Amino acid sequence: MRNTAGATAVEYAIIASVVSVAALGAFISVGEQSEENMNSVADKYAEAQTK
Repeated sequence: MRNTAGATAVEYAIIASVVSVAALGAFISVGEQSEENMNSVADKYAEAQTK
């Protein structure tokens, strides 16, 4: 029988790195959307203060 434990560990490492990159992309996207929303709220608040 062949020892396949090393191959399995490499496969899990590749899967983990792909998941990490996907999660990072999602976090960046959500962060940018949140920043835009907060800036919009801040602008509307500033407008309301001047009326």
